[in-house]
Amino acid sequence: MRWIPGWLLVLALTSLALAHPFEGSGGFVQGQVDFEPNDAVPVAGRATVAWIEFIRVGSLPINPQDCFCTLLFYQGKVSATAQPDAQVRMQFNPRTGRVEGVVKFPKPGPYFLVLLGRPMPGKKVPAFIMNSIIQVLPR
Repeated sequence: MRWIPGWLLVLALTSLALAHPFEGSGGFVQGQVDFEPNDAVPVAGRATVAWIEFIRVGSLPINPQDCFCTLLFYQGKVSATAQPDAQVRMQFNPRTGRVEGVVKFPKPGPYFLVLLGRPMPGKKVPAFIMNSIIQVLPR
């Protein structure tokens, strides 16, 4: 196998990540979180609507309306005791028909996105955690 310069590998991986940085997984969990407008990359200091496009646990599709979902965003270390740099509780918006929330990122740079979900009362949905990495642009 030929040697690939480190900067070329980083550039290739970064371009792949920027192509659609909001898809994530957590073992058997897959999903997608999008940002307005038109699935744009979020900008630091600007309020942005985040919404859940889909969630699947294993082969089971999950309706986001059946979950209490919270998005947590960390710029540093992620742990049970670390405070997120930004967070939003997702809610169903009847105007748009989506589960969404408004988030404001304090600084530009990469963020570790964690989507926590648990079932609404009476719903047969497994609790789940999904994670991904997103890039936030400077103002």
